[in-house]
Amino acid sequence: MKDFAFYNPVRVVMGEAALEKLAGVSAGRTVLLVCGGASARLNGSLERVAVAVRAQGGSIVQYGGITQCTYDAIVEGVRRVHECGADMVVGLGGASAMDTAKAVAFCAAHAGYDAYLKGELPQRNDEKLPLVLIPTYPSTGSEANGVSDIMGYAGGIHGVFADYTLLYPPFTYSLDARNTAFSTMVLLAQTGYRYLADENPVSRGCAASSLRAVLDAFGTCVENPESYEARATFLWASFLETSGLLGLSMEGRWTYSIFSAAGLLRFTLGTVYRENLAMVFPRWLVFAARHHPEPVCRFAVEVLGVSSGGGTEATVRAAYERTMGVLRRGGLPTTLEAYGIVPADEEVAAATERVSSKEFTVEEYCALVRACTTEAFPGLE
Repeated sequence: MKDFAFYNPVRVVMGEAALEKLAGVSAGRTVLLVCGGASARLNGSLERVAVAVRAQGGSIVQYGGITQCTYDAIVEGVRRVHECGADMVVGLGGASAMDTAKAVAFCAAHAGYDAYLKGELPQRNDEKLPLVLIPTYPSTGSEANGVSDIMGYAGGIHGVFADYTLLYPPFTYSLDARNTAFSTMVLLAQTGYRYLADENPVSRGCAASSLRAVLDAFGTCVENPESYEARATFLWASFLETSGLLGLSMEGRWTYSIFSAAGLLRFTLGTVYRENLAMVFPRWLVFAARHHPEPVCRFAVEVLGVSSGGGTEATVRAAYERTMGVLRRGGLPTTLEAYGIVPADEEVAAATERVSSKEFTVEEYCALVRACTTEAFPGLE
């Protein structure tokens, strides 16, 4: 086990007590509510949050329509905080809304916040407005970490955490099979990359247990989208994935290549993060097994439930089929043809200059993207 340091200051409340906690911490406050598009209104979360805030004399100023965390969105959020005198920020929705809420809560407390965003001045977690995050689409784990990725901007937030993360399963009941499958694939990739390279048997075991629970919950949610237990499983697994508890002793960084492989689709097709990870992950497992067969086979057996008796190629093939099966059952695209564009090798090769992991050669990255044009098993050679 390698040395490690662990820190996470976020206080988590799961279930009905989450809305009671929101009412308590927002009592008498003016809350800037940062949320996404129409989903918060459709799934009832916007109304329930407003009722909770007003229960003890709080008031809400809504800042909606956040589909990406951008510099302009942060500037507008800070302006609204100062205009309405908000003294608390609540982020409700997916990663974009929560990342924006983190940045607004921090920047609103600093007149010259550009210097902080650019890293010229250190960011301190105690120098922000009170901050509550409420995820409605569990996958990326933004509610658990201190990072805000600002699209198209060189800087960002690093080390600004929520005071509370509130996990309320009914807010995710409206997610259909497709969106639940996307959540499942993102968690498989983001937790799986930690599991595969982790030399800490405790955190690796936690990662395996979390992913097995997610796969079970996925099957349940396809049949019963309003399963409280299954939706709670997704919320908690998403929080754990990014909390820092998993991957504490990652030996080497070869698994970061999953994000580089997914990035190639973004650079060449313009598809979004969840689409890229869902498409690439089954193929990436096969290509990773060419270099690291032992951890990939262990993942197949311990996480995906594949039989261990058939040899490396049979085990990897079964892992490929299990992960492709999530795409099929959730109604997700299984090949790039679904997006109407297939990048040429030359485009992919040029895009490899922009990725950070050199685990695969340029030729291998091109072959991995080509493998996304067919459902056929790519093979280990």
